[in-house]
Amino acid sequence: MSSVRSRPISEGILPSAARLLAQFYGLPAKPGPVEDWKTLVRVVLEVGRSPRKPRDWSWISETPLRNPDETCLHSVAGLAEVLEAVDQPAAKAHLLHALAEWWQRRIGDVSNATGAFTTRSVDSWQDDLRAIPGVNWELADRILLFVGGCTVYPLDRGSMRIAARHGWMEISSEYDDWQSFFTTVAKETAFDLGQLSRWNSGVARDFCKAQPHCDDCPLKSLLPARGVVSLDECE
Repeated sequence: MSSVRSRPISEGILPSAARLLAQFYGLPAKPGPVEDWKTLVRVVLEVGRSPRKPRDWSWISETPLRNPDETCLHSVAGLAEVLEAVDQPAAKAHLLHALAEWWQRRIGDVSNATGAFTTRSVDSWQDDLRAIPGVNWELADRILLFVGGCTVYPLDRGSMRIAARHGWMEISSEYDDWQSFFTTVAKETAFDLGQLSRWNSGVARDFCKAQPHCDDCPLKSLLPARGVVSLDECE
């Protein structure tokens, strides 16, 4: 059996899921404008932190993290102190410093970032980012989606659980097949992958946990007639 069921599934299912999630959660806030270094900082710092607690991100503009040049001029230890002072994980200092060096090397001055991510293929940008210690595949794609404006989906475990339990994909599918499932509709329509990613994070947090709570889930109506698919069946 093919790991990607068929092209029409993502084209029909994902818009249906998005409508249900928009009704349940409302429109999620974006981490910032594309092609903006401060958006990258926020994306990195948001990973692994609960979105339930509202956060004020204005502090970024008042610290050396406001642009990659100043970030690079500071030591990792100095950046760690900056992060600690605003209740952010100091452990992310090394990664932000490395990303600032990458930004200088690949994009240059922040004022010249417009259109920079269109000059190379997504595969090339992915290889670049994944080569940075601390940047896994999901974070690389999260940066490319929210900062680069690229048509790519940050594939996290929660999104995979949701799709597999609804019978849309097999949990053991290859990375390229997962990307095709999530991005096919976005390549041909105005479908917003950033919104879907944030909604799926909410569903994974609130309902689609290790033990699913389907009865109250906004996506319950999209389950197959026989009910939720066990992840053991997908592997």
